[in-house]
Amino acid sequence: MRLFGVEMEPKEKEQETKRTKKRKSARLFGRDLVPERKRSKIKKTRSSSPPLPPAPLPFPLLQAIHDMEGRDQVFVTRKILEQSDTDAGQNRFFIPKSEVLWGVLTEEERRRVEGGGGVEAMVVDPRGWKYNMRLKKWVSLNKVVLNSGWRKLVDDNELMAEMDCVELWSFRADSKLCFALNVKRDQLQ
Repeated sequence: MRLFGVEMEPKEKEQETKRTKKRKSARLFGRDLVPERKRSKIKKTRSSSPPLPPAPLPFPLLQAIHDMEGRDQVFVTRKILEQSDTDAGQNRFFIPKSEVLWGVLTEEERRRVEGGGGVEAMVVDPRGWKYNMRLKKWVSLNKVVLNSGWRKLVDDNELMAEMDCVELWSFRADSKLCFALNVKRDQLQ
């Protein structure tokens, strides 16, 4: 093989790596040219303990779910509220990425959420109060949000950024998508 007018000889050369592999190299001007290894793009995560199981739902919340004839309760996610989740100018709650969330949606609901139009959902707070909201995907940010009523829930429950941890549960009432929101204050872990 010729490179820049110089004859090169391909040869197999064994390189020491964690897993011994044969890698191709070439010689140029009497020196071995070894292809550079690609670095993996694995994000390093902070070492932390495994996630805690969700707290039991408070009685008023359980009672509200029972009164709605709720079924199929599934824990979706836990999140410490961020400033943007409680900001008066932003009427939305960013839901952390969750495979569980997509698993509880019907095929039609998934299609509507993915399309950006969203689906109506009833959200029940820890006192059992109900709020009509919309679950939708903000396609431009590739994030799923609960909005169209989130601000009222924040105000009614006096939710505070960096102080409150919310646990989001999904359930069905008369086949309608519903969420239960449990708030844990002063127990951030």
